[in-house]
Amino acid sequence: MSSTSPRISEPPNRPIGAPIARVLQIIDQVAKQEHCLYFIAGATARHLMLHHVFGLSPGRATRDVDFGLAVENWDQFARLKQRFVTTGGFESHPQSQQR
Repeated sequence: MSSTSPRISEPPNRPIGAPIARVLQIIDQVAKQEHCLYFIAGATARHLMLHHVFGLSPGRATRDVDFGLAVENWDQFARLKQRFVTTGGFESHPQSQQR
């Protein structure tokens, strides 16, 4: 969540799994360190809202976490990328600079 999004609490009877929660934690931490707005997209966003907020079971075919960050320039992008890699939860793609 960014500072512009309302906080939604996790219902105790529908907890977010530890692996997804850890990824979301890292994204939030790194984005805050660089003062970036971010968003969560794709199946993760849909699952968080439908299952963890509204209690519906939408199903899920993938387990990846799609997200976007608002960066000001390539220097900030490089810093963000390095911060993500440093957490140990992400790795740099050798052939695609944007990954």
